[in-house]
Amino acid sequence: MVRTTEALIDVVRQAREVGAVGVDTEFIWDRTYYPTLGLIQIGYPDGHCELIDAPEIQDWSPLADLMSDSNTVKIFHDAQQDLNILYRACGGLPKNIFDTQRASGFVGLSSTISLSELLKSLLKVHLAKKETRSDWAARPLTDAQLKYAKDDVRHSVDLMLKIQSRAEVLERRSWIQDEMKIYEDESKCREKNPDYEMPRVRGSGSLTYQQRNILRALGAWRELDARRRNLPRGFVISDDAVVSLTKRPPSKPEDINKMKGLSERAVERNRSHIWEAIERGRNGELPDLPNNKNSSQSPDEGYESRVDLSLAYIKGICIANKIDPALIGNRSEVTAFVLDLGTIDPQYHRILRGWRKDFCGQSLLSLLKGEGSISINSETNLPILS
Repeated sequence: MVRTTEALIDVVRQAREVGAVGVDTEFIWDRTYYPTLGLIQIGYPDGHCELIDAPEIQDWSPLADLMSDSNTVKIFHDAQQDLNILYRACGGLPKNIFDTQRASGFVGLSSTISLSELLKSLLKVHLAKKETRSDWAARPLTDAQLKYAKDDVRHSVDLMLKIQSRAEVLERRSWIQDEMKIYEDESKCREKNPDYEMPRVRGSGSLTYQQRNILRALGAWRELDARRRNLPRGFVISDDAVVSLTKRPPSKPEDINKMKGLSERAVERNRSHIWEAIERGRNGELPDLPNNKNSSQSPDEGYESRVDLSLAYIKGICIANKIDPALIGNRSEVTAFVLDLGTIDPQYHRILRGWRKDFCGQSLLSLLKGEGSISINSETNLPILS
């Protein structure tokens, strides 16, 4: 176990020498806002692994240097959560990331495939997954935990090389390289300003415009307080209480009382903050949401049919070429593309950037402009553009 800055420096030196390493994190996420980091695994091309004892490390700067080293490939599986955790721990902006899960979507597999299924499919390696819910903050770690942790990165380099080999045959290696640049976007690691996010609150459907603003304001206050106190959102104020305050907002601070999901103690602690949030929502003091650029325009009656047509075309071309359709975009992204088509530069959408533009974005744009039609290929029984 790596427990000192000096030992961590040596781990980073070895990683830079070999040029590519697997990286993974083990953490617990119980009764806190942020995950508690327990272990970081580094896997080398020869199968050797190093385990970094996160609670013992005082100076994370060597790891920050590794994460931001553009000459060393850091291989993750389902990278974003690990990158967020590591960014919070060490601050190094990620460079040269390879996500084996996302890359799998380019070579005939799902872009959400599990590591165990991917290893079994490509390398005929079978992982035992019995330690998934282990307490990674407890010490000492068991032999089973240590083996589990090492196995998660032991085959990372071989897995990347296997995916790259398949991508080379399909002439998609440059597409994968293009896709991996998404992990170098600093905004994906930084915490977002909750004022510009719509909070996910269970049971909050069917709201008026003002109620929606109150919900946003309460959600933003709750998010910031949860971060500050490192508590789960529900420990600050529950979804039930947020919905009650949103749908039946009090007329004065004194009307905020104990309710389901909001204890008497929590009321006394937060009454003024809750009232300020409700007033902020009532008065419309929140900024517009980023995805509401066209909120002033009402969708026409035919937009859903154009969305369905676009999704059918995307799915058809993806299945025919053995690419996971999820890589192109979800329904909301395709809907935004359809609605924005005549009002803003379509290149604002990622469907018309990078590899997506060449693969299907440009042809989809032509289809939506009435410059083509969809038919069924009699050999594949899939939709094609004709």
